[in-house]
Amino acid sequence: MIRDVNLLNLSKLKKVMITKKETLIEENEFGEDKRTENLYLLEKCRHDWESLNDFRTRRKRARNYLRGKQWSDLITNPDKPTESITEEQYIMNQGKVPLKQNQIRQLMNNRLGQFRQNTTKAIVVSRHQGKGLETEMMSYALESVHQANQINELDARIYEEYGISGAIPQKLTYRFIKERDLEDIWIENKNPAMMFFNTDIQDIRMTDLRRIGEIIDITLQELIGAFARTPKEAEKIRSFYTDRSSEYFWTTTGLTADNIDNLDFYFPRSNFKCRVIEVWELRSGWRTYAHDFADGSMSIVPYSLDEIREINVKRVQKGLAEGIGIDMIPQIDAQRKYEQFWWVKFLSPWGDCLYEGETPYEHQEHPYTFRAYPLLDGEVWGWVEDIIDQQRYINRLIILQDFMISAGAKGVLMVPESALEGSEMSKQEWASEWTKFNGMIIYKDKPGAEKPYQVTAASQHAGAYELLQLQMQLLQEISGVSSAIQGMDTKSGTPASLYAQQAQNAAINSTDSMMFFNSFQQARDYKILKLIKQFYKEERYLAISGNTYSEEAKLFVPKKVENMQFDIMISQAKDTPAYKALVEDTLKELLVGQMIDLDMYLENSSLPFAERLRASLKMRMEQQTQQGTVPGMPSVPPDIQAQIASGANPKAMEMLNQAARVK
Repeated sequence: MIRDVNLLNLSKLKKVMITKKETLIEENEFGEDKRTENLYLLEKCRHDWESLNDFRTRRKRARNYLRGKQWSDLITNPDKPTESITEEQYIMNQGKVPLKQNQIRQLMNNRLGQFRQNTTKAIVVSRHQGKGLETEMMSYALESVHQANQINELDARIYEEYGISGAIPQKLTYRFIKERDLEDIWIENKNPAMMFFNTDIQDIRMTDLRRIGEIIDITLQELIGAFARTPKEAEKIRSFYTDRSSEYFWTTTGLTADNIDNLDFYFPRSNFKCRVIEVWELRSGWRTYAHDFADGSMSIVPYSLDEIREINVKRVQKGLAEGIGIDMIPQIDAQRKYEQFWWVKFLSPWGDCLYEGETPYEHQEHPYTFRAYPLLDGEVWGWVEDIIDQQRYINRLIILQDFMISAGAKGVLMVPESALEGSEMSKQEWASEWTKFNGMIIYKDKPGAEKPYQVTAASQHAGAYELLQLQMQLLQEISGVSSAIQGMDTKSGTPASLYAQQAQNAAINSTDSMMFFNSFQQARDYKILKLIKQFYKEERYLAISGNTYSEEAKLFVPKKVENMQFDIMISQAKDTPAYKALVEDTLKELLVGQMIDLDMYLENSSLPFAERLRASLKMRMEQQTQQGTVPGMPSVPPDIQAQIASGANPKAMEMLNQAARVK
């Protein structure tokens, strides 16, 4: 059982066991031994977090370049070698503006666009026959969780984080969602800068994680609401955070990354926030597995084998006393195993334990789904880091061009002193008249004397323009986002097929990162399925947008899927406009070829009005049947006709007319 800062419902998290230890700020748990143990655990977590300092520094730098802060690297001050200044300040000290052309943001937008256009939809596939309805039901439930959590937006933002740092962290919990007024699975994107884990990981699947957690900053009211069950416990929590204010204070660092960039492990920057460290640790120990034939339950119990024998003896004695045959008396079959299990603690910075207990989830893991790319010899980085040098060189060339242009002569007026002798005009008047429209300059011309003239020197770029073009080309090649995949104009005479092939070939460069992210989605969705099976204990109607599944699958029945734990896997089905258009075209051909009727067409169509039209047709058919008339092709309702006419689907009217002719 667990109660975390997500306001989880405790009653929903209890597992079917004879007993299960749980600790929630009990008085007898705060002895010196317990506090020493907690402080030692905090120090291990702090060491994990600080060992990620290089990762956070590189992540911050990549984020700054993506953001446009591309002159923020520190260099030695030439005027004061003992101090460091930013490159931006150094350029400004030269009297110049630190110009930049943010190409990284453009490339990131393109990668995000590719990701959104190639989204995938997880479906459940049974490994055995005869599970069609159940797998369809689980697919529907999974899609319902996705839509409730706006998974497309969450994945787009975590994909951006993936490009910046190479880390993909999400957290899956079961909680009460106020906005929807129900308990459901909750998905969160986590900030890698506030997470820690054992940093000797080598397995890309994260099977060698032994410890993982995060730093949490919440208000005192939220903290009490999450952990306190009685007024006494609320006062106990207040005593842990006596230095925290219960009132909100205005800060000057709103909507900035200052709080993340200047993070401390133990204490938050805001004096109204309370720091909580959530840590999940893999532990080992001997455990007793018991199969009680009295109720058929199988669970982990806190008894030894000797204690189990005593329970069986008492059952036998009681049964014999009541005249029951010894073969009919249910006993407990138990065995001991040494195994690993995940243990969670919520700790204050001073070692006070807000809650601890074994993982409440039937998937027997922590609630995080975490991946790191590429994890080559333990190193992790995002693709933004690969193109920082090209972006820096582009900015340097632009600054160089600016320096050369500003240093070159631009229309300098050269006036010999002899031309000014005897002139009634001053130097300022000369300069003003020279640039004035219809200006007039009067001076005495002397034979052989030099005349005024203007100097305009062409800026010598010294190959800077060619170098700039080279860096732009290298930037596209290294990032894998070529001009073809960006939709830029190509050379005149390039065939459309060749241009399409170039775009397709360019997309290969991002295939590896896309597939790795898909593997993360697959692991996350499988964990969601486990949570659905565990917490969806009552029947519920899964109303989601679209009309992909049958009516029977929209009603989730827990009993039908409770034995499917090892019969499911996650596959990916395309859910893109191109794929939907292909489906619609196929359905249209089947309808015109009279291989399906209009009802089957509408049942499988993704048209926005398909479900409404199908319901109207069904109701009209029932009315005609009751009136004793021969059912025919009902007319399309006026509001549906308006939707079609307004452009909901330009081909829909033609398809329906063809269907009417078929009838």
